[in-house]
Amino acid sequence: MFSKTLALLTTFSVVTSIYGNILPVLERRQISSQHGTLNAPTNGVEVSSGGDFPFQYLDSNWCHDGYTPISVWLTDYEPTRTDVNTTSGTFDEGKFTHFFGDFLVPNFGLPQLQGSTSPPSSLTLPDVSGSFVEGSELYLAVIETATDCPPGGVPPQYGLAVANMILG
Repeated sequence: MFSKTLALLTTFSVVTSIYGNILPVLERRQISSQHGTLNAPTNGVEVSSGGDFPFQYLDSNWCHDGYTPISVWLTDYEPTRTDVNTTSGTFDEGKFTHFFGDFLVPNFGLPQLQGSTSPPSSLTLPDVSGSFVEGSELYLAVIETATDCPPGGVPPQYGLAVANMILG
């Protein structure tokens, strides 16, 4: 009995020493149905090529993180959760028209982290006049990332909020 237990423990030790270091690479990430709210722009707002438009995102902070990373994108189709890459929490190349950037939302009255960027109060639509005609529908998409969901060890989760805009 003792020799079988020892053999099993030795085998387990060898397997974990070989594969233990690659398990974090295989960490599963999830797309969450939870997400914040795009307060601005509102659905159906008219935007101008090269013009500014208001931006305000209220994160849901469903995991109670001190800081919530968000990324802001422009697409020419209405993105859904299935369009978000579950490994990176981004849109893959060719699935977006423009990337506005990564921003960090401080929660609980915390100060902005040095070296990070708060979400701006407005964004500038790139010059899309050569690609889209007046009346085209464009979509502003915000991917919110939750990284510290309880009970601990939960992989990152990504939520998606979308607003449609009309090119004027």
